[in-house]
Amino acid sequence: MRGSVTIGHQWMRIGCAALLLAIAVPAAQANWLSRISRIGAEVGEVAPKAGRIGVVELERAAAHIKSLPPGSGAALAAHATPEGHWKFVNRDGDVFTAGTPEELQRAIPTLLPNTTPGSKLGIYLSEDTLFGDRALLKDLPSAGTLYVVAGKESYPLITRTMSSGEAMYAAVRPNLLVELRDRALFDEALSQLERPLSRSSIRTLALEPGGAPTLSSYPRIDPDTRVALVDSVDPASLSVALSSVKGQTVLVTGRVENNLLYFYPSSGAEQSIKLSDLMTAAADYDVNLVLLHAATPRQPGGRNWLWQRISVGGLDDALKRATLGDFLDALGKAQGEFRVSVAREDSGRVSIRAVPLNAQSGNITGMVGDLWTNTMSNITGNVVTTAVEVHARDEDRQRELDTRIVPGLPAWIQILYLICLGAGVLGWPVASAWFARIWPPEQRSEYSNAFGYRAAQVMRLAAFILLFLPIVGLPAFIASGILQFWNLTTQLVRALRRLFVRAEPRTG
Repeated sequence: MRGSVTIGHQWMRIGCAALLLAIAVPAAQANWLSRISRIGAEVGEVAPKAGRIGVVELERAAAHIKSLPPGSGAALAAHATPEGHWKFVNRDGDVFTAGTPEELQRAIPTLLPNTTPGSKLGIYLSEDTLFGDRALLKDLPSAGTLYVVAGKESYPLITRTMSSGEAMYAAVRPNLLVELRDRALFDEALSQLERPLSRSSIRTLALEPGGAPTLSSYPRIDPDTRVALVDSVDPASLSVALSSVKGQTVLVTGRVENNLLYFYPSSGAEQSIKLSDLMTAAADYDVNLVLLHAATPRQPGGRNWLWQRISVGGLDDALKRATLGDFLDALGKAQGEFRVSVAREDSGRVSIRAVPLNAQSGNITGMVGDLWTNTMSNITGNVVTTAVEVHARDEDRQRELDTRIVPGLPAWIQILYLICLGAGVLGWPVASAWFARIWPPEQRSEYSNAFGYRAAQVMRLAAFILLFLPIVGLPAFIASGILQFWNLTTQLVRALRRLFVRAEPRTG
C-alpha cells in the first residue's frame, strides 16, 4: 500500500511539472509578443538597461565603453539596425532608439545630460554598423569622434583624401592605418597585427654570396638585448635553408622588380633572386616571410664604403615591440603613416602589405625612395624601409598550430587522441579486461629481481595507457556504459520486486 502511495505522489509531481511547463510556454510567447509590440514605442525614448538590448554587437560595444578609463570623456555605444534606426547606449546602460533626424539630435542630451557643447565625445560603433551600411554614418552627430569596437579593443576611424577620393581607415597604431573594405579581411588584419611576436623566432637574414648554405634551427641571441642576431646566408641556397626554420618569421631586405628581389651584398655589385621561388619555399615550410622594401637594399650586418655598420632603419626598435602591429608602426614612423591591406593567398596564408599612405594602392613592386633617401642611405649606412610586405599564416592556420601540444602533428589527431584516451579512462574496467587477454599481467616468479619485475609492470602500464586505451577507448566506454545500464536496470527490477513482496498481505 505504501508503495502505491509513493508512486501516486510521483505521478502528481510529474503532472504539476507538466502543468507549470504548459503555463510557462504561453507566458514566454506573450513576453516575446509584448517586446515586439514595444518596438515602435521605444523609438525616441529611453528604454531599459543594456542587459535587455538583444543585439550582441551593441552589447559588446556597451560593455567596452564601461571599461574605458574615467578620463576618456563622454562615450556612447552605437548600432544601426536593419530598419535604419539607431540605437545608443551610455555607460549606465540606458538605451535610446532614434528613427528620425530630430530624434538623433535628442540622443546625446538624453543619454548624456551633463555633456557641454565642445566637450570630448566618443561614439563607439559596432562592426555590423561599420561594414553593413556605411552611408548611415553621415546621420551621426558631427561633434563626436568615431571608433569601431572589434573584439576587446576599439580603434579610431580616420578619413583620408586619396587620389581616388575619400577613404576611411581604422587607426590601429599612430602610424598604422588599416583599410575598411571587407569585414573578414579587417578581422584577419587585426588578428595578425595583434599577434604577439617572439623575439627568439624572428630571423633577420643578410643575403651574402658565399655565406652559410643552411640556417640553424635556433637563432643566435644577443646576451644584452635578447634579440636574435643577423644570420648570413647564401642567396642561392635561401629557399632550401628555410626548411630548418619552420614556423619562424624571416626578415629579408630587398627591392622588388618584375618578380626579382634585388639586394646589395657587403661587397660587389647588386644581385637578385627569384621572388616566386622564395615565396613558394616560405609556404612549403610554413615560414612567415617579411620583405622589407628598400630603395638601396644593403643587407643588415654588412659594412658600407664608410665602414659603418648597415642597419635597417627602425628595425632595432621594431624588434623590441610586442606585436606585429607595433613592429610595423615602428618601421612606418619614418614614412609618416603606413596603410595596411590584407589579401588571402592559397594554402591558408595571407599577404599583408604596409605602404606609405599616399602610395599607389595594391602594387608595391618597384617602389623606390627619392634622391635624398638614397643619398642618406649610402652615407649613414641606414637602410630606409619604404614598404613592408608580409606573407604569413592566416588566423585559422595559426590557431590550429597554437592548439597543438606536440609540434608537427595536426591538432585534430591530437584532439581525437585525447578524446579516445579520456573515453578509455572512463571505460577502464572493460579496457583492462580486454588488455589482460592480449598482455597478461606479469608474475613475480618470472623475474630474478624486483627491479626487472617493476620495470616490466611500468612498461605494461605505459603501453596500456598510451597505446591501448586510445585505440579501444570509445568501444570500451560504450561497453562499460551498457554494462552499467544493465546493472542499474537489474538492480531497479530487484528493488521493485522486493517492494511489491513487502506490500503483499501476510497470511497466517
